[in-house]
Amino acid sequence: MLIRRRGFWNATLVVAAAVALIIEGEVRAKGGLSPGAYVLAVAAAAPLAWRTRAPLVALVGVEAGALLFVVAFHASWAATGIVIVGLYSVALLGDRQRSLGVGALTAIGVIIAIVLVDGSLDLGGVAIRVPLVFASLAFGDTIRSRQALRAAARERVEREAHEREEEGRRRAAEERMRIARELHDTLAHSLVAINVRAGVAVALRDSQDPAVALQDIKQVSATALRDLRATLNLLREQGDAAPTSPAFDLEALPGLVDQARSAGLRADVDVQAGGAVVPSAIGAVAFRIVQEALTNVLRHADASIAYVRVRASSEALDVEVTDDGRADSAGVGAGLGLRGMAERATALGGRVDVGPRDEGGWRVHAVLPLGGGDR
Repeated sequence: MLIRRRGFWNATLVVAAAVALIIEGEVRAKGGLSPGAYVLAVAAAAPLAWRTRAPLVALVGVEAGALLFVVAFHASWAATGIVIVGLYSVALLGDRQRSLGVGALTAIGVIIAIVLVDGSLDLGGVAIRVPLVFASLAFGDTIRSRQALRAAARERVEREAHEREEEGRRRAAEERMRIARELHDTLAHSLVAINVRAGVAVALRDSQDPAVALQDIKQVSATALRDLRATLNLLREQGDAAPTSPAFDLEALPGLVDQARSAGLRADVDVQAGGAVVPSAIGAVAFRIVQEALTNVLRHADASIAYVRVRASSEALDVEVTDDGRADSAGVGAGLGLRGMAERATALGGRVDVGPRDEGGWRVHAVLPLGGGDR
């Protein structure tokens, strides 16, 4: 489409330049133009058709044809016009150093053409036409520089967007890896306990039937452990060490808040389980949500106070982190940390809501069903 559009405008320029040469030639010729003049006019303008593909070649062709037409029919202003178009194309599609050299040679050619036509050096003609030569070059160079700046800006924006996308993929992979590790800490511990207890039951029971059943339990749980390890090995990158630290839970929240205080944030935590049994998987996800929320407060919210509230009922664990800072509401849901919160909560059948509070500040609210994890 772009090539076709350029071809149309180039053809239009050729026609306009030829018509301009013919009109000025008719005005200056006393007895009218011969058919050869029309052919020469078209030949002088025709090189403009190649001005976008080979601007320097087109300029040389235009200058040669214009000079012949000027010498034969004295159409100097029309000839100057088509030369200026050729110079503009050279500056637009070339470089500055080449454009200056071409402009200097063209200025000399203009002076020679004036001498050939008038028989003497017309200083008035030189004073008008030579500045036009360099003005057309300057205009073309300015347009080329602006186009280059816009292209560089677009390239930079595209590169930054690509880098952000790659960073997002990397962070998402790291987040999934952390989730896999926490599942390992939770599920592997439970399966190991089942396996050990089943083994003890097999060793102590004298009855053959219970022993057979317990033996089956032991085999199934051992198989589940092997499958879990195989799955985690697929998720881990090569050389990634197995997790050795225990999974965090609600009991670790005071320590997390202490870390926020040490960073200069006035933070407080209130955890009330109310006797509800909180599975370890739920507690670990709640800890990670609070951790990410406090991290966002410290990094982005410009807050001085943060409050962590955790309530447990028989149905769900309610986690809320509020602050008195500021944040850009346009960015809600786009952050990698917020995405990680949502992935963790969704994996356990819960949800996370993030947004500004009516009274000011920011609020992260998570609801995690207590049936979503095993103790």
